[in-house]
Amino acid sequence: MHLYQRLPIFVFEIEACENLKFITMAIRFNLDRNAQHLSLADWQRLPQAARETLASCGPGDEAFAARLDEIARDHLGQAVARSVDPAPTTWQDTRALPPGLLKQCELADLLPPDVGDWATLTPFRRYVLTKLSRRDVLNHCFVPAMLEFGLACAPAGL
Repeated sequence: MHLYQRLPIFVFEIEACENLKFITMAIRFNLDRNAQHLSLADWQRLPQAARETLASCGPGDEAFAARLDEIARDHLGQAVARSVDPAPTTWQDTRALPPGLLKQCELADLLPPDVGDWATLTPFRRYVLTKLSRRDVLNHCFVPAMLEFGLACAPAGL
């Protein structure tokens, strides 16, 4: 059985995250939720079994922070860094689209989703789209995520 069939991985993540070389969105969500930071280099230093243990934690899993701390001590010889600044929370607002999402839609030539559709997404899916929208250049996963979440609209101008 493939990892993506037993772990919380979106379809748009399979190519990059199926072998857990990169950090999945569920792990990113759990890191931000717990104000924890794990560099990609440290992630890749972890043994595959440790990565699979962390990746098996669904978004919002209460045991994630403790598991990560234990794994980091055992395999990296250090505790996980805590974020000084809280993670942005524009994804939590169901009454307005985040500015970064609007920018990504513009860059991708997509009509932005309706605020009502945005509000019906799970908090985790809103987080994912916001995370993919944090830079002013088009994220290669943004359009596939919009399609996967049912939010891709007709290209602007049609």
